[in-house]
Amino acid sequence: MADHAFVDVRSESFAEDPYPVLAAMRAQGRVHHHQPSNQWFLLQFDDVGFGLADIRRNERTSRDPLNPFAMDGAGHTGPRRLIAPALSNQKMQVLRDRTQMIVDDALTAKAPGSLLNVVDEIGYLLPYRLMCLLLGVPELPDPTALRDVTFKSLALIDAFSGPEQIQHFVAAAQDLYRHLDEVVEWKRSHRGDDLVSTVLAAADEGTVMTHDHVVPYLHTLYLAGMHTTVNQISLSLLALMHNRSQWELLVEHPKLCDNAVEELLRFDPTAQYMRRTALEDYRFGDDVVPEGAAVVAWIASANRDPAKWGADADVLDITRADAPKHIAFGKGPHVCIGSWLARLELRVVIETLVTRFPRVELATDELTWTSGITAIRGPDELTLQLR
Repeated sequence: MADHAFVDVRSESFAEDPYPVLAAMRAQGRVHHHQPSNQWFLLQFDDVGFGLADIRRNERTSRDPLNPFAMDGAGHTGPRRLIAPALSNQKMQVLRDRTQMIVDDALTAKAPGSLLNVVDEIGYLLPYRLMCLLLGVPELPDPTALRDVTFKSLALIDAFSGPEQIQHFVAAAQDLYRHLDEVVEWKRSHRGDDLVSTVLAAADEGTVMTHDHVVPYLHTLYLAGMHTTVNQISLSLLALMHNRSQWELLVEHPKLCDNAVEELLRFDPTAQYMRRTALEDYRFGDDVVPEGAAVVAWIASANRDPAKWGADADVLDITRADAPKHIAFGKGPHVCIGSWLARLELRVVIETLVTRFPRVELATDELTWTSGITAIRGPDELTLQLR
Protein backbone atom coordinates (compact mmCIF):
# COMPACT_ATOMS: atom_id res chain seq x y z
CA MET A 1 0.00 0.00 0.00
CA ALA A 2 1.37 3.41 -0.97
CA ASP A 3 0.74 6.70 0.81
CA HIS A 4 0.07 9.76 -1.34
CA ALA A 5 0.00 12.51 1.24
CA PHE A 6 0.66 15.24 -1.30
CA VAL A 7 -1.95 14.38 -3.91
CA ASP A 8 -4.20 17.44 -3.96
CA VAL A 9 -7.40 16.29 -5.61
CA ARG A 10 -8.87 19.76 -5.08
CA SER A 11 -6.21 21.52 -7.15
CA GLU A 12 -6.94 23.24 -10.45
CA SER A 13 -4.37 21.09 -12.25
CA PHE A 14 -6.04 17.90 -11.03
CA ALA A 15 -9.45 19.18 -12.16
CA GLU A 16 -8.04 20.01 -15.59
CA ASP A 17 -6.41 16.60 -16.08
CA PRO A 18 -6.58 14.04 -13.27
CA TYR A 19 -5.48 11.09 -15.38
CA PRO A 20 -1.66 11.24 -15.03
CA VAL A 21 -1.95 11.37 -11.23
CA LEU A 22 -4.53 8.58 -11.16
CA ALA A 23 -2.36 6.47 -13.47
CA ALA A 24 0.69 6.94 -11.24
CA MET A 25 -1.23 5.86 -8.15
CA ARG A 26 -2.87 2.97 -9.98
CA ALA A 27 0.50 1.66 -11.16
CA GLN A 28 2.02 1.73 -7.68
CA GLY A 29 -0.47 -0.43 -5.83
CA ARG A 30 -4.02 -1.66 -5.46
CA VAL A 31 -4.88 0.38 -2.36
CA HIS A 32 -3.75 3.90 -1.56
CA HIS A 33 -4.19 5.62 1.77
CA HIS A 34 -4.75 9.34 1.23
CA GLN A 35 -3.40 10.87 4.41
CA PRO A 36 -4.91 14.39 4.21
CA SER A 37 -8.45 12.99 4.05
CA ASN A 38 -7.73 9.65 5.81
CA GLN A 39 -9.49 7.79 3.02
CA TRP A 40 -8.62 4.62 1.11
CA PHE A 41 -8.49 4.92 -2.67
CA LEU A 42 -9.40 2.08 -5.04
CA LEU A 43 -8.14 2.72 -8.58
CA GLN A 44 -7.89 -0.51 -10.58
CA PHE A 45 -10.90 -1.54 -12.67
CA ASP A 46 -11.73 -4.78 -10.86
CA ASP A 47 -11.21 -3.25 -7.41
CA VAL A 48 -13.33 -0.21 -8.19
CA GLY A 49 -16.08 -2.47 -9.53
CA PHE A 50 -15.94 -4.51 -6.34
CA GLY A 51 -16.02 -1.39 -4.22
CA LEU A 52 -19.06 -0.03 -6.04
CA ALA A 53 -21.00 -3.29 -6.03
CA ASP A 54 -19.99 -4.98 -2.79
CA ILE A 55 -18.74 -2.42 -0.28
CA ARG A 56 -21.82 -1.12 1.43
CA ARG A 57 -22.96 2.42 1.89
CA ASN A 58 -23.49 3.50 5.46
CA GLU A 59 -26.60 5.58 5.98
CA ARG A 60 -25.50 6.31 9.52
CA THR A 61 -22.71 8.50 8.15
CA SER A 62 -24.72 9.97 5.29
CA ARG A 63 -25.08 13.74 5.12
CA ASP A 64 -28.71 13.18 4.13
CA PRO A 65 -29.88 10.20 6.23
CA LEU A 66 -33.50 10.35 5.04
CA ASN A 67 -32.43 9.89 1.43
CA PRO A 68 -33.43 6.37 0.26
CA PHE A 69 -30.65 6.39 -2.34
CA ALA A 70 -28.08 6.55 0.49
CA MET A 71 -29.39 3.33 2.01
CA ASP A 72 -28.75 -0.34 1.31
CA GLY A 73 -31.17 -3.26 1.13
CA ALA A 74 -34.93 -2.81 1.09
CA GLY A 75 -34.65 0.83 2.15
CA HIS A 76 -32.98 1.47 -1.20
CA THR A 77 -34.46 -1.09 -3.59
CA GLY A 78 -38.10 -0.34 -2.80
CA PRO A 79 -37.94 3.40 -3.55
CA ARG A 80 -35.69 2.74 -6.53
CA ARG A 81 -38.23 0.40 -8.12
CA LEU A 82 -40.85 3.13 -7.91
CA ILE A 83 -39.23 5.25 -10.58
CA ALA A 84 -37.26 2.64 -12.53
CA PRO A 85 -39.98 2.20 -15.21
CA ALA A 86 -40.05 5.94 -15.91
CA LEU A 87 -36.28 5.96 -16.50
CA SER A 88 -35.94 2.69 -18.40
CA ASN A 89 -34.37 2.38 -21.84
CA GLN A 90 -37.82 1.68 -23.30
CA LYS A 91 -39.23 4.89 -21.79
CA MET A 92 -36.31 6.90 -23.14
CA GLN A 93 -37.31 6.03 -26.69
CA VAL A 94 -40.60 7.80 -25.99
CA LEU A 95 -38.68 10.85 -24.74
CA ARG A 96 -36.42 11.04 -27.77
CA ASP A 97 -38.66 13.41 -29.75
CA ARG A 98 -38.95 15.77 -26.80
CA THR A 99 -35.20 15.68 -26.27
CA GLN A 100 -34.60 16.42 -29.94
CA MET A 101 -37.03 19.34 -29.83
CA ILE A 102 -35.22 20.92 -26.86
CA VAL A 103 -31.85 20.63 -28.60
CA ASP A 104 -33.28 21.94 -31.88
CA ASP A 105 -34.81 24.92 -30.06
CA ALA A 106 -31.40 25.78 -28.62
CA LEU A 107 -29.83 25.71 -32.09
CA THR A 108 -32.64 27.27 -34.15
CA ALA A 109 -31.21 30.78 -34.10
CA LYS A 110 -27.65 29.59 -34.64
CA ALA A 111 -26.19 30.20 -38.08
CA PRO A 112 -22.85 28.87 -39.27
CA GLY A 113 -20.13 31.05 -37.78
CA SER A 114 -22.02 31.85 -34.59
CA LEU A 115 -20.93 30.83 -31.11
CA LEU A 116 -22.59 28.24 -28.90
CA ASN A 117 -22.15 28.36 -25.13
CA VAL A 118 -22.61 24.66 -24.51
CA VAL A 119 -23.02 24.88 -20.73
CA ASP A 120 -25.63 27.64 -20.69
CA GLU A 121 -27.48 27.14 -23.96
CA ILE A 122 -27.76 23.34 -24.04
CA GLY A 123 -25.95 21.67 -21.16
CA TYR A 124 -28.14 22.91 -18.34
CA LEU A 125 -31.44 23.64 -20.07
CA LEU A 126 -31.74 20.18 -21.62
CA PRO A 127 -31.66 18.16 -18.36
CA TYR A 128 -33.66 20.84 -16.53
CA ARG A 129 -36.52 20.78 -19.03
CA LEU A 130 -36.56 17.00 -19.21
CA MET A 131 -36.50 16.81 -15.41
CA CYS A 132 -39.53 19.11 -15.20
CA LEU A 133 -41.32 16.92 -17.74
CA LEU A 134 -40.54 13.70 -15.87
CA LEU A 135 -41.41 15.17 -12.48
CA GLY A 136 -44.60 16.74 -13.79
CA VAL A 137 -43.83 20.28 -12.62
CA PRO A 138 -43.88 23.60 -14.52
CA GLU A 139 -40.62 25.16 -15.59
CA LEU A 140 -39.44 28.26 -13.73
CA PRO A 141 -39.24 31.49 -15.77
CA ASP A 142 -35.60 31.79 -14.68
CA PRO A 143 -34.02 28.63 -13.26
CA THR A 144 -30.64 30.30 -12.59
CA ALA A 145 -31.05 30.38 -8.80
CA LEU A 146 -32.13 26.72 -8.79
CA ARG A 147 -29.08 25.87 -10.89
CA ASP A 148 -26.78 27.56 -8.37
CA VAL A 149 -28.18 25.91 -5.24
CA THR A 150 -28.26 22.53 -6.95
CA PHE A 151 -24.57 22.84 -7.75
CA LYS A 152 -23.65 23.91 -4.22
CA SER A 153 -25.65 20.99 -2.85
CA LEU A 154 -23.24 18.62 -4.60
CA ALA A 155 -21.04 18.90 -1.51
CA LEU A 156 -23.42 16.19 -0.26
CA ILE A 157 -21.64 13.60 -2.39
CA ASP A 158 -18.13 15.08 -2.29
CA ALA A 159 -15.55 13.02 -0.42
CA PHE A 160 -13.22 15.97 0.12
CA SER A 161 -15.58 18.69 1.35
CA GLY A 162 -14.18 20.75 4.21
CA PRO A 163 -16.18 22.42 7.01
CA GLU A 164 -16.65 25.61 4.97
CA GLN A 165 -18.06 23.69 2.02
CA ILE A 166 -20.36 21.71 4.27
CA GLN A 167 -21.74 25.00 5.61
CA HIS A 168 -22.36 26.14 2.03
CA PHE A 169 -24.04 22.80 1.36
CA VAL A 170 -26.34 23.15 4.33
CA ALA A 171 -27.42 26.63 3.24
CA ALA A 172 -27.87 25.58 -0.40
CA ALA A 173 -29.67 22.39 0.57
CA GLN A 174 -32.10 24.37 2.69
CA ASP A 175 -32.87 26.61 -0.29
CA LEU A 176 -33.35 23.59 -2.55
CA TYR A 177 -35.47 21.84 0.06
CA ARG A 178 -37.72 24.91 0.30
CA HIS A 179 -38.19 24.85 -3.47
CA LEU A 180 -38.96 21.13 -3.40
CA ASP A 181 -41.37 21.58 -0.50
CA GLU A 182 -43.30 24.02 -2.70
CA VAL A 183 -43.17 21.57 -5.61
CA VAL A 184 -44.51 18.74 -3.46
CA GLU A 185 -47.25 20.89 -1.97
CA TRP A 186 -48.38 21.97 -5.44
CA LYS A 187 -48.31 18.39 -6.72
CA ARG A 188 -50.59 17.16 -3.93
CA SER A 189 -53.47 18.80 -5.79
CA HIS A 190 -52.04 18.45 -9.32
CA ARG A 191 -51.28 14.76 -9.64
CA GLY A 192 -50.71 13.01 -12.92
CA ASP A 193 -48.64 10.37 -14.67
CA ASP A 194 -45.27 11.61 -13.42
CA LEU A 195 -42.52 10.85 -10.92
CA VAL A 196 -43.61 13.20 -8.15
CA SER A 197 -47.15 11.81 -8.24
CA THR A 198 -45.75 8.27 -8.12
CA VAL A 199 -43.60 9.09 -5.10
CA LEU A 200 -46.47 10.86 -3.33
CA ALA A 201 -48.77 7.89 -3.90
CA ALA A 202 -46.16 5.58 -2.38
CA ALA A 203 -45.78 7.90 0.60
CA ASP A 204 -49.56 7.98 1.06
CA GLU A 205 -49.54 4.19 1.18
CA GLY A 206 -46.61 4.21 3.58
CA THR A 207 -45.10 0.80 2.79
CA VAL A 208 -42.15 1.74 0.55
CA MET A 209 -41.50 5.20 1.97
CA THR A 210 -43.02 7.86 4.18
CA HIS A 211 -43.69 11.52 3.51
CA ASP A 212 -40.48 12.36 5.37
CA HIS A 213 -38.57 10.68 2.54
CA VAL A 214 -40.27 12.51 -0.36
CA VAL A 215 -38.24 15.72 -0.45
CA PRO A 216 -34.85 14.01 0.19
CA TYR A 217 -35.78 11.59 -2.60
CA LEU A 218 -36.49 14.40 -5.06
CA HIS A 219 -33.42 16.28 -3.84
CA THR A 220 -31.23 13.40 -4.98
CA LEU A 221 -32.95 13.25 -8.38
CA TYR A 222 -32.14 16.92 -8.91
CA LEU A 223 -28.51 16.45 -7.89
CA ALA A 224 -28.08 13.35 -10.04
CA GLY A 225 -29.85 14.66 -13.10
CA MET A 226 -28.62 18.23 -13.53
CA HIS A 227 -24.92 19.04 -13.32
CA THR A 228 -23.77 15.55 -14.20
CA THR A 229 -25.45 15.92 -17.59
CA VAL A 230 -24.11 19.45 -18.07
CA ASN A 231 -20.57 18.24 -17.44
CA GLN A 232 -20.81 15.02 -19.43
CA ILE A 233 -22.02 16.84 -22.52
CA SER A 234 -19.20 19.38 -22.20
CA LEU A 235 -16.49 16.79 -21.52
CA SER A 236 -17.64 14.66 -24.43
CA LEU A 237 -17.69 17.50 -26.94
CA LEU A 238 -14.32 18.69 -25.66
CA ALA A 239 -12.87 15.20 -26.11
CA LEU A 240 -14.16 15.05 -29.68
CA MET A 241 -12.75 18.49 -30.48
CA HIS A 242 -9.36 17.48 -29.06
CA ASN A 243 -9.46 14.21 -31.01
CA ARG A 244 -10.46 15.58 -34.38
CA SER A 245 -10.03 12.33 -36.26
CA GLN A 246 -12.73 10.77 -34.08
CA TRP A 247 -15.11 13.67 -34.75
CA GLU A 248 -14.52 13.37 -38.48
CA LEU A 249 -15.07 9.61 -38.29
CA LEU A 250 -18.40 10.29 -36.59
CA VAL A 251 -19.37 12.83 -39.24
CA GLU A 252 -18.58 10.27 -41.93
CA HIS A 253 -20.28 7.40 -40.08
CA PRO A 254 -23.05 8.82 -37.83
CA LYS A 255 -24.27 5.31 -37.06
CA LEU A 256 -21.26 5.06 -34.76
CA CYS A 257 -22.91 7.52 -32.39
CA ASP A 258 -24.30 4.92 -29.98
CA ASN A 259 -20.88 3.36 -29.46
CA ALA A 260 -19.27 6.80 -29.42
CA VAL A 261 -21.45 7.73 -26.46
CA GLU A 262 -20.24 4.67 -24.56
CA GLU A 263 -16.60 5.38 -25.41
CA LEU A 264 -16.94 9.01 -24.35
CA LEU A 265 -18.43 7.91 -21.04
CA ARG A 266 -15.47 5.60 -20.57
CA PHE A 267 -12.84 8.05 -21.74
CA ASP A 268 -13.86 11.05 -19.65
CA PRO A 269 -16.71 10.44 -17.17
CA THR A 270 -17.95 13.40 -15.19
CA ALA A 271 -18.52 11.21 -12.11
CA GLN A 272 -14.97 10.91 -10.79
CA TYR A 273 -15.65 8.54 -7.91
CA MET A 274 -18.22 7.23 -5.46
CA ARG A 275 -17.87 6.98 -1.69
CA ARG A 276 -18.38 3.90 0.42
CA THR A 277 -17.83 2.93 4.06
CA ALA A 278 -16.13 -0.36 4.89
CA LEU A 279 -18.48 -2.12 7.31
CA GLU A 280 -15.92 -4.92 7.66
CA ASP A 281 -12.25 -5.53 6.79
CA TYR A 282 -11.63 -5.89 3.05
CA ARG A 283 -8.46 -7.46 1.64
CA PHE A 284 -6.95 -6.36 -1.67
CA GLY A 285 -3.89 -8.52 -2.24
CA ASP A 286 -1.50 -7.78 0.61
CA ASP A 287 -3.43 -4.70 1.71
CA VAL A 288 -6.38 -4.50 4.07
CA VAL A 289 -8.94 -1.70 4.14
CA PRO A 290 -10.05 -1.74 7.78
CA GLU A 291 -13.59 -1.79 9.07
CA GLY A 292 -14.94 1.73 9.41
CA ALA A 293 -12.63 3.16 6.75
CA ALA A 294 -13.87 5.70 4.24
CA VAL A 295 -13.40 4.29 0.74
CA VAL A 296 -13.18 6.29 -2.49
CA ALA A 297 -13.75 4.14 -5.59
CA TRP A 298 -12.23 6.09 -8.48
CA ILE A 299 -14.39 5.57 -11.57
CA ALA A 300 -12.21 7.91 -13.64
CA SER A 301 -9.19 5.72 -12.91
CA ALA A 302 -10.97 2.42 -13.53
CA ASN A 303 -12.16 3.59 -16.94
CA ARG A 304 -8.54 4.19 -17.98
CA ASP A 305 -6.99 1.06 -16.44
CA PRO A 306 -4.76 -0.67 -19.05
CA ALA A 307 -5.36 -3.99 -17.30
CA LYS A 308 -8.96 -3.72 -18.52
CA TRP A 309 -8.73 -1.62 -21.67
CA GLY A 310 -5.30 -2.46 -23.03
CA ALA A 311 -2.29 -0.32 -23.87
CA ASP A 312 -4.51 2.26 -25.60
CA ALA A 313 -6.65 2.92 -22.52
CA ASP A 314 -5.82 6.64 -22.73
CA VAL A 315 -6.85 6.82 -26.39
CA LEU A 316 -10.33 7.89 -27.50
CA ASP A 317 -11.57 5.26 -29.97
CA ILE A 318 -15.25 5.49 -30.86
CA THR A 319 -15.04 2.05 -32.50
CA ARG A 320 -13.82 0.36 -29.29
CA ALA A 321 -15.80 -2.88 -29.14
CA ASP A 322 -15.90 -3.21 -25.36
CA ALA A 323 -16.60 0.47 -24.61
CA PRO A 324 -20.04 -0.35 -23.09
CA LYS A 325 -18.28 -2.24 -20.29
CA HIS A 326 -17.28 1.06 -18.66
CA ILE A 327 -18.49 1.87 -15.16
CA ALA A 328 -19.19 5.58 -15.65
CA PHE A 329 -22.59 5.10 -14.00
CA GLY A 330 -21.32 2.91 -11.18
CA LYS A 331 -22.01 -0.76 -10.67
CA GLY A 332 -24.22 -3.01 -8.57
CA PRO A 333 -27.42 -2.05 -6.73
CA HIS A 334 -26.52 1.65 -6.71
CA VAL A 335 -25.80 1.98 -10.43
CA CYS A 336 -27.13 5.31 -11.68
CA ILE A 337 -30.86 4.94 -12.24
CA GLY A 338 -30.83 7.76 -14.79
CA SER A 339 -28.14 6.23 -16.99
CA TRP A 340 -30.44 5.72 -19.98
CA LEU A 341 -31.63 9.32 -19.77
CA ALA A 342 -28.04 10.56 -19.64
CA ARG A 343 -27.16 8.47 -22.69
CA LEU A 344 -30.16 9.82 -24.58
CA GLU A 345 -29.29 13.44 -23.81
CA LEU A 346 -25.67 13.00 -24.83
CA ARG A 347 -26.50 11.09 -27.99
CA VAL A 348 -29.05 13.63 -29.24
CA VAL A 349 -26.69 16.56 -28.66
CA ILE A 350 -23.82 14.88 -30.51
CA GLU A 351 -25.98 13.59 -33.38
CA THR A 352 -27.53 17.02 -33.89
CA LEU A 353 -24.20 18.84 -33.99
CA VAL A 354 -22.72 16.20 -36.30
CA THR A 355 -25.63 16.67 -38.71
CA ARG A 356 -26.10 20.43 -38.57
CA PHE A 357 -22.59 21.71 -37.89
CA PRO A 358 -20.10 19.05 -39.03
CA ARG A 359 -17.15 21.48 -39.07
CA VAL A 360 -17.73 22.80 -35.55
CA GLU A 361 -14.60 23.63 -33.59
CA LEU A 362 -13.51 25.05 -30.25
CA ALA A 363 -13.77 28.84 -30.05
CA THR A 364 -10.92 28.91 -27.51
CA ASP A 365 -8.54 26.47 -25.87
CA GLU A 366 -8.51 28.50 -22.66
CA LEU A 367 -10.82 26.78 -20.18
CA THR A 368 -11.51 27.12 -16.48
CA TRP A 369 -12.60 24.06 -14.56
CA THR A 370 -15.32 23.66 -11.98
CA SER A 371 -13.76 24.25 -8.59
CA GLY A 372 -14.84 23.30 -5.10
CA ILE A 373 -16.51 20.01 -6.04
CA THR A 374 -14.35 16.97 -6.79
CA ALA A 375 -17.03 14.30 -7.19
CA ILE A 376 -17.97 15.53 -10.65
CA ARG A 377 -15.73 17.24 -13.16
CA GLY A 378 -16.26 19.58 -16.08
CA PRO A 379 -15.39 22.97 -17.54
CA ASP A 380 -17.16 26.07 -16.26
CA GLU A 381 -17.77 27.10 -19.86
CA LEU A 382 -17.30 25.55 -23.27
CA THR A 383 -17.77 27.71 -26.35
CA LEU A 384 -17.97 26.21 -29.82
CA GLN A 385 -17.66 27.96 -33.17
CA LEU A 386 -20.45 26.51 -35.27
CA ARG A 387 -19.49 25.68 -38.84
